[in-house]
Amino acid sequence: MEDYEKITVAPVTPCVGAVIGDVDLSTALDDQTIAEIHDVLMARHVVFFRDQAISPQQHADFARRFGPLRKAQRAAFEVLDDVSEMQVLINDRERPPNVNHYHSDGIFRTNPEFGSILYGVDVPVAGGDTIFVSLAAAYDGLSNGMKDYLEGLSAVNDFMKLHGSPAKARSWKGDNFARMDAMRQDNPPVEHPLVRVHPVTGRKHLYLSESFTTHIIGVDAEESQRVLDFLFRHVAKPEYQCRFMWRRHSMAFWDNRASLHYAVADYWPETRRMNRVTIVTDDIGASSVTTLSRQA
Repeated sequence: MEDYEKITVAPVTPCVGAVIGDVDLSTALDDQTIAEIHDVLMARHVVFFRDQAISPQQHADFARRFGPLRKAQRAAFEVLDDVSEMQVLINDRERPPNVNHYHSDGIFRTNPEFGSILYGVDVPVAGGDTIFVSLAAAYDGLSNGMKDYLEGLSAVNDFMKLHGSPAKARSWKGDNFARMDAMRQDNPPVEHPLVRVHPVTGRKHLYLSESFTTHIIGVDAEESQRVLDFLFRHVAKPEYQCRFMWRRHSMAFWDNRASLHYAVADYWPETRRMNRVTIVTDDIGASSVTTLSRQA
């Protein structure tokens, strides 16, 4: 890894993940430190921080340094009343974990979000890890023939593939039905290319989600399903992954454009409480791309 002036960086696996040290997220970080964190995120797709005793407001303030935050909606998850961008993800005896799929946050939106930052408030003594996948490494691992086949193809991504499934039935109970239905109406099925070029790094990567991708456009239904099944298995190979063991006050920050994640559902009936904010657009990446284009 490149040497940095403000932070230390320890890769987790050869292709994805890095632990960043020598940073106190409870303080106002200078611009160079933020830029170095962003640089590592672009190279590694997900970065981790340990032992960060921060408040929800400090969590949101840190995230806002990278781009505007999405106001959270109380539907599938709870929301903190005093920090409107903060989602609260709680699983316990009464609410078992129910999203054990590889997915990218926001792929069901017309304009998917750039980043997510998750913070461990209350975590199990063991279990509840999160697996992260490099979609760039997964693309590189395809045969040339499959790369050629996928080029130019798009797939449909549907909010209701996951949120309309039996596993998510509890989200639709009682007065939460109206909130979930509003989210459904706000997020009709959308098309996204199966192969994208990352706007900052220029690397090609796959773009699909077991939780939300339903079918490939313009391809026979059986062929579509077989190809998607192959790709879902392909991105799940350990060679393209890292696995993060949560501890209280740990944080993960990932780039939704080039990664998938999977919350391992192995800790019931223990409690896992996490806070999450969503960064809508990558303002630092957009600035760097603009600067490079001007220099060219």
